[in-house]
Amino acid sequence: FDMMPKLGGMVRYGIPEYRLPKKVLQWEIDGILNMGIETRTDVKLGVDFTIRSLVAAGYQAIFLGIGAWKDYNLGVEGENLKGCYTGIDFLTKFARNQQGDGGPKLPIGKKCAVIGGGNTAIDCVRTLIRLGAEEVSIVYRRTRKEMPANEVEIVAAEHEGVKFHFLAAPVRVIGDENGKVTQLEYLRMELGEPDASGRRRPVPVEGSETRLDVDMLVTAIGQGPDVGFT
Repeated sequence: FDMMPKLGGMVRYGIPEYRLPKKVLQWEIDGILNMGIETRTDVKLGVDFTIRSLVAAGYQAIFLGIGAWKDYNLGVEGENLKGCYTGIDFLTKFARNQQGDGGPKLPIGKKCAVIGGGNTAIDCVRTLIRLGAEEVSIVYRRTRKEMPANEVEIVAAEHEGVKFHFLAAPVRVIGDENGKVTQLEYLRMELGEPDASGRRRPVPVEGSETRLDVDMLVTAIGQGPDVGFT
C-alpha cells in the first residue's frame, strides 16, 4: 500500500464519510495528539525504519497497529480485468480522492456489482450509489440471514435501491477485447449442512451458470494484515 499522508488508518481511509464524518475523526485525533504525542506520517515500516532501528533509538515498547489492509482475492479467472477492484483498495482510493490525498480519480461504472456480504461490501455498494452508479448489486454466496454485515447497514442498502443476488457463487469474470470487464458469471447455490462457522454451507447447483452484465466489479470478501514488512 502507498504511505498515508494523514493519521487515522483504516478509520480514515476504509470507512466512508457518510458513516463517519472526517471532521468527527479529526476532532478525535486532535484530542489524542493534544496529550503530547509526536507523530510521523508518510513513512513505511521495513523501508524508512525497522523494529531494530526503533529499539536502537531507545524505544522500550513498540505496538504494531497495522490494520487489515490486504484484500482477499476470489481466485477466479478474469478478476484482474480493467474495471475490477477489491473492497478496501476501492474505498481507500475513493477516500484519498475525496480528501485530496493523491491518486487518480476513479472511473465509476453504470452497472456495478460487489461480491461479499460483510460491512466492507455494504460500504462499497452504498458508496457506489452515492457516486452516481445507475445499477448496483450485491452478489453473495449465502442468504440474507447469513450476511455478517450490520443489519442496519443491510436495510439502508435495500432502501437505497441496491439489488441483492443471494446464493450466488462467482466462477469467472468475463471481459471484452480491450480487457475491460463486461460480465460476472456465477453459479446458483443451495444450502447444505452447517460448516465450522455454524452456518449452512452453500453447495453449487449443477448447470445453473448465470451471467450478470457489469462494467465495474468490486470483490469484498474479507481482509487480512499485510505482513510484507517481516
